[in-house]
Amino acid sequence: MSDSRALLLEAASEEFARNGLKGTRVQAIVKRAGVNERMIYHHFGSKEGLYKAVVDALRLGIGESWIPALERAMRMEPYDGMRTALGGLFDALRDRPRLVSLLMHEWLSGDETSSLPDPAELPLPLRELYEAGREDGVFARDVPFEVAYGTVIGALVSLTIFAPRFARSMGGLADDRELLRDQVIGQLLDGMTGPR
Repeated sequence: MSDSRALLLEAASEEFARNGLKGTRVQAIVKRAGVNERMIYHHFGSKEGLYKAVVDALRLGIGESWIPALERAMRMEPYDGMRTALGGLFDALRDRPRLVSLLMHEWLSGDETSSLPDPAELPLPLRELYEAGREDGVFARDVPFEVAYGTVIGALVSLTIFAPRFARSMGGLADDRELLRDQVIGQLLDGMTGPR
């Protein structure tokens, strides 16, 4: 990747995360990147093309970070595998908050496009774990994968945003990344009733 392309991606990632696609000015991106404005059009064709490249890079980074957890999860029984897979996703999202910021801007602006993958784009291992758990009676048979996925994404994305804000009411929990992750994933898997 050329230096100017990499600089633009990093600068645009920060600007889009702060201001969204519509609120970000090209001049702010090039000033942050320290490159000529023409380079946006040379590398990406437009501000929208740059935005898509930023989203693709962020999604790729989260996916690559998530792969080791998914690989471990596939060697486990469905419940433990799902706990491992969702814990890995929680960590990937928490370590890369810019994608979550972009999602929030998209949703709040009413933009019809979404940077979230649709269910067909999800890692097959996650679907396989869920379906195996449904077959075994570990997960609710009447809840399709798409509903479970939407619930998980909604919870994990919002926790990435709100957990730091609720840190005082959580005591030291927000600072204990592993404990917070385990409690969040436990809540998603077991609900308020606890393990069965």
